[in-house]
Amino acid sequence: MPLLSDKDAAALGVHTRHEQMDNGEYRFRLTATDGSAYSRTVGGDRGAWQNSHFHEQVRETYIVQSGWMAFAQRIEQGVTLQVYRPGQLLTTEPRVSHNVYLPAGAVIHTVKYGEATGSDWHADAELDRATKAVTEDQMVRAAGGTIHLSLADLR
Repeated sequence: MPLLSDKDAAALGVHTRHEQMDNGEYRFRLTATDGSAYSRTVGGDRGAWQNSHFHEQVRETYIVQSGWMAFAQRIEQGVTLQVYRPGQLLTTEPRVSHNVYLPAGAVIHTVKYGEATGSDWHADAELDRATKAVTEDQMVRAAGGTIHLSLADLR
């Protein structure tokens, strides 16, 4: 069975991109031209939020490998935040803004799927303001439950 190089994979529409994000996380990505992708994300030296966003057409399934992950999503005029442990998973819906927090060293896998033409990542600055105000201590205390935030209270 012959191995494929990154160049061979790119000719078939699949690309790799690995980087350290601004929040300190390490991302190891495999992306395809149809908008599907796989990422392994490793938390940096300290816990951090990602950037809030939504997708028009794509769903993302998050799987917690080790540590834990907080997941926030905009629901009507509020925000819910839940903590997920190893072996747990969740899937986003299109057009629902969400954000992820990883503590130091946590590992998650993200599978992105659905037909998308061009960039299907849309920022949500208002959800960023809401989620980035929640501390890791608050998340840990709420583990096993749901934190409900009102966007109106955070403006």
